[in-house]
Amino acid sequence: MIRRHLKPLILESLKEFPVVAILGGRQVGKSTLAQDLSSADWPARYYTLDDFAVLSAALRDPEGYVDSLETTAILDEVQRAPDLLRAVKRAVDRSRQPGRFLLTGSANLLTLKSVSESLAGRVALFELHPFSWSEITGDPSPPPVLENLFSCKTAPAFLKKLPGLKSAVKKDDLAQKILAGGFPVPALMKSGRTRAQWFDSYRQTYLERDLRDLAQIMNLPDFGRLLTSSAFRSGQLLNTAELSRDLGIPLNTVRRHLGILETTYQLWLAQPYFANIGKRLVKSPKVYFNDTGLALGILGIDSWKTLEQQGREGAVVETWAAGELRKLAALSSRRTEVLFWRTHTGQEVDFILARGEALAAIEVKWSQTLKESELAGLESCQKDLSKNLGLAVVLYPGETAFAFDERTAAVPFSLFFGSR
Repeated sequence: MIRRHLKPLILESLKEFPVVAILGGRQVGKSTLAQDLSSADWPARYYTLDDFAVLSAALRDPEGYVDSLETTAILDEVQRAPDLLRAVKRAVDRSRQPGRFLLTGSANLLTLKSVSESLAGRVALFELHPFSWSEITGDPSPPPVLENLFSCKTAPAFLKKLPGLKSAVKKDDLAQKILAGGFPVPALMKSGRTRAQWFDSYRQTYLERDLRDLAQIMNLPDFGRLLTSSAFRSGQLLNTAELSRDLGIPLNTVRRHLGILETTYQLWLAQPYFANIGKRLVKSPKVYFNDTGLALGILGIDSWKTLEQQGREGAVVETWAAGELRKLAALSSRRTEVLFWRTHTGQEVDFILARGEALAAIEVKWSQTLKESELAGLESCQKDLSKNLGLAVVLYPGETAFAFDERTAAVPFSLFFGSR
């Protein structure tokens, strides 16, 4: 089994919190990880609400069901019975023994309208993403690249912290990894056809089952068209009015459906960084699908050549890099936000990583050769954010890591995300 880097952090929290919740999209590996956590140090019995008998008992008498459980229990897919959370809350209020409950859910439990009482103060929340680059390549622990990025004062010093200065990963091989995405099952498939079948099944199950459990969707075809359109727009500024016009769906419905897609971990919104509120910076967020494999599967794209013909490979690579950055941020020792910088005049930097007032800039390129003329946006950003911005990194599919100057480094994707 591929080791999940989140496991040690969850085990640590089980020693301190009465409730720990693992949240994330369907099929990212929550159930597998939850069962893997049960051990001699934390013995727990596993219950899934995908089991009809368990679901019926939880819906019929949530408090009685929780009281009947073992001292420590794993409750899988709890969004299917939201009242169960109130029963867990009451049980924890009677006894705050650490590690009593491990919950998993395919929706953000704390934003569901059906959950009227929060577990705030009682629960440690973890978001499980699809496999990261370093997990797929078998690295025993996540790369400390974000810690190094914020602690190093110069680009040459940062480069010395990398696992090497030469990458053995070819551009074509990287493209195939991006096509496959990080969902555990399709990421390990060797056949593009079977991977496409898996994504078709995922989409159908999500529309016909998951949404029925979570929200009242009056028009599934409209929702499906919005899902497809969002996948096509991944890596772009979100324009809900444009989506409404193009799809012929009321604006309020578009906003509600986007909220559901975000709540169920299909997509996420990157917010703009405001260096100075008085400046005219873009206020709209950028929309990113959580997994490139799923986004391309929804669009029916199974080859890199098709992306190149459409001129969309840059947006897909940016979407993949965004996901990898979020996976690293979720494992970081300090809260790290993934934002972006863009002005109304068109100057932009793909990502700003923020730790309080400390900032780092990330630019993503799909060219194996880099020209300084391509870094105009990064230079403008460095001038604008000079007070708080430390280092800047240009991620690219080349072979060599090098420093442009004292504050800017170029790093191959594979070296930045954890392996040679």
